[in-house]
Amino acid sequence: MYRLIKWWGFSWLAGSVLLGNAELEPMEVSALRLETEDKNLAARVQVIDQSDIERSGALDLVELLRREANLQVRSTSANSARSTVSMGGFGENGQLRTLVLLDGHRLNTIDQSVINWYTIPISLVESIEVIRGGQAGTYGNHAVGGVIKINTKIPPKEPSGSLETSAGSFNSLHVRGAYSQKLGEFGVTIFGDRVESEGYRVNGDHEADAGGVRLDWGNDSEFRGYFSLNLSKTDFGLPGDLNASALSADRRQTTDPDDRGNEESDYGRAGLSFEINKDWRWENRFGYQDREVGVNMPSATWIADTKYESFSYNPILHYNQDQADWIVGMDYFKDEVSADTNFDDSVLERSSIAVFVSTRYALSDHWNWNGNLRIEKMGNSGRYGDTPLNEVKNDQWAGAIGLVKEFKLEDRIYGTIRRYYRYPAIDEILLAWPPPSSLNGNLRPEDGFEVDLGVDWSIDRLFLSGRIFRQWMDDEIIYNSSTWSNVNLEKTRRMGLDLSMDWQMHECFLAGVRYEYIRATMEGVTFNGSKIPLVPEGLLRLFIEFNPHDTLLLRLGGSYVGESYRGSDFENTAAKLDDYWLYDIAVNYQWVENVTLFGGIENLLDESYLSTAFGPGLYPGEGRKVTAGLRYSF
Repeated sequence: MYRLIKWWGFSWLAGSVLLGNAELEPMEVSALRLETEDKNLAARVQVIDQSDIERSGALDLVELLRREANLQVRSTSANSARSTVSMGGFGENGQLRTLVLLDGHRLNTIDQSVINWYTIPISLVESIEVIRGGQAGTYGNHAVGGVIKINTKIPPKEPSGSLETSAGSFNSLHVRGAYSQKLGEFGVTIFGDRVESEGYRVNGDHEADAGGVRLDWGNDSEFRGYFSLNLSKTDFGLPGDLNASALSADRRQTTDPDDRGNEESDYGRAGLSFEINKDWRWENRFGYQDREVGVNMPSATWIADTKYESFSYNPILHYNQDQADWIVGMDYFKDEVSADTNFDDSVLERSSIAVFVSTRYALSDHWNWNGNLRIEKMGNSGRYGDTPLNEVKNDQWAGAIGLVKEFKLEDRIYGTIRRYYRYPAIDEILLAWPPPSSLNGNLRPEDGFEVDLGVDWSIDRLFLSGRIFRQWMDDEIIYNSSTWSNVNLEKTRRMGLDLSMDWQMHECFLAGVRYEYIRATMEGVTFNGSKIPLVPEGLLRLFIEFNPHDTLLLRLGGSYVGESYRGSDFENTAAKLDDYWLYDIAVNYQWVENVTLFGGIENLLDESYLSTAFGPGLYPGEGRKVTAGLRYSF
C-alpha cells in the first residue's frame, strides 16, 4: 500500500497533514493549488518523497529528477550545476516550457538563463511533485510541458535534522545539513549546502555555497504563515563545445580554458493565511529575488554583468467543502533585468497580472469534475544603450476541463482538455547576440491545446500510472541560425505517452519502469514534416531494489535516451545525436542507529556520449563518477 499511496500523491499529505498537531501544516496541500487530494485532479502527478530521495543515491536535484521522474536532462558543462531539465517533448530552451516552483514560488526567470540547481539544497527538500502536461490554466507562463513543484520541510514537533558529507570522482566534495524543530506555535528550519568539484572536463569546475532559514507559525490559530530566506553563491567554469576532431582526441579537454562565470542570489519568500471560517480561507504569498550573474568569455569577446530583480504577489481565496473546492486568485509579477556588457548596456522590464478561478466538483461518490480559467496581461519595456524600446504587450488566456472516475482503493481513470500559452523570454524579443542588439516586437506568444487520457491502477503487487496525450501548438518560438533571429513557427505537433510501473516482486525486491515516448514534428510552410531537434522519441528508466535487511538497500538502474537531431537542425539534414544507455548503482547501509553509509556509481560503464549539440558544436556528457558518504540523522 505504501508504494501505491506514494505514486498517487499521498505520502506527503499523509506525512504532514494527518498527523494533526504533531506537525505544522503546509499552506498548500495539492499539486494544482486546490485543497483537495491529488486523486481528485485530472492530471498525472508523481510524488518523490523523502525516502525516495535518500534511496535514490542522488546528490542533487537534477540527478534525482532524471532517475526518479525520467525527465530529459541536458548539460553544456558535463555536470548538473546548470543543466536544463524539461518534460513534454521540448528540445532547445526546453527549460522555458517547464515551470519550477519552490514552495509555490516561481524559480523561472524572464530570460533564457537556466536555473542554478545547486542553489536549492537537497537537504531542504521534503518532497517533489512532478505534474505532467500543460498547466497554464493553474500556473500561467512556462507551464506548457509540465510543472516541477518542490516542497520544503515542515518542522515536526520533536527536533530533527541531518548532517551529510560525501566525496568522489573529479575531486568532488559535498557537505549538507538541515535542522528543524517546532517551538510552541513556531517552527524553525535551518539548512546549508557546500558543493565543490574540479569537474569531468577541463574548466568544468564548480563551487557552490547555499543555505538559509525558514520560519513557520500559527498551526493552531486562524492565522498561519511562513518566511524563508535563501542565500547562494556559485563560481563555475564554462568549458564550451568541441568539434569532432577535438572530441575524438580528448573529450575532457576544452578549447575555452579562460571562460568563467559566477552567480550570487538572495531569495525571500513569505506567506500568510487567514481562516475566515470552516469553509473559507484567504491566502497571500510574497516573493522577492535579487540575483547577479557575471560572465567573462574571452573566447567570444564577451563580458557581461547581469542583475535580476523580481517581485511577486499571489493572493488566493479558498472555498472547501466535501462536495466542492474552489479558488479565486491573482498572480502579479514584476521583473527587471539590467545587463552591463562590453558592447552596450540594457534595462528590460516585464510586468504581468493574471486572474484565475479553479474548481473541483464531486458529481457523485466516484466522479469528480475539474475546471479552471486564467486571463493574463503582460507588458515588456526598456532600453538598449540610449535607445528606448517600444513596449510589447500581450494578453493571453488558458483553461482546462477534466473528468475523473474513481474505482476501488485509489484506482482511477481521467481525461482532460487544456489550453496553454507561453510568453517570449525577454532575450527572445530583444536579441542581444550577436551585437548590435535588435528588437523583434512582432514575436508572438506560443499557445495551443492539449488532450490527455490517464489511468492509475493496482493489480495485486503491481502498480501502474500513465497517460497518452496529443498537443497542438501555434507559434512555437525557435532560433533560426540562418537569419540570426528568433521566429515563430506556424504549427508544431506532439503526441506521445508516459507511464510508470512498480512491481513489488517480493518483500525484498522492488522493480520499476519509467517510459516516455514523444513524436514532435513541425507542420506548415517552414520545415514541414521535420522532427523538432533535441527531442528524443524515447526515454526509458529501469531499476531494481534489493532490500535483504532493514539496514541494507541496493539499487541498480539504467537510463536510456533515444537518438535526436542536433540543436538548430530544423531541416533534419545533419548527423543525429546517437542514443545511449547510462547505468548506475546506489547503496545505503545503516551502520548504527542514526548513521547511514551510502555510495554509488554514475555512468557505471563509462559510456562516451553527447549530452547535447548545436551544429558542429558538441558537448560531451559526464564520465564514470564514484561517490561515497556518511549521513547522520535524528
